Amino acid sequence: MPRTEAVPSNTAEETGKGRCACIIAHPQDDDQRARVRAALDNALATNDAHAVLVVCMQLLPPCPARYEVVAR
Repeated sequence: MPRTEAVPSNTAEETGKGRCACIIAHPQDDDQRARVRAALDNALATNDAHAVLVVCMQLLPPCPARYEVVAR
């Protein structure tokens, strides 16, 4: 049976922005931000200090993929 690989739904060409290549990936669109906020709510509700730290690192800048390179 041939192997199939998942294709990301939003490529960099479609969104016009680069993908986050950080070790702890930052959310790049509203759907991803909503998932990260839900993870933060869950971490706070369950008193999971490590998850709170990781989620806060995801939400805080800087992320190089958010900034567009301007040719001069």
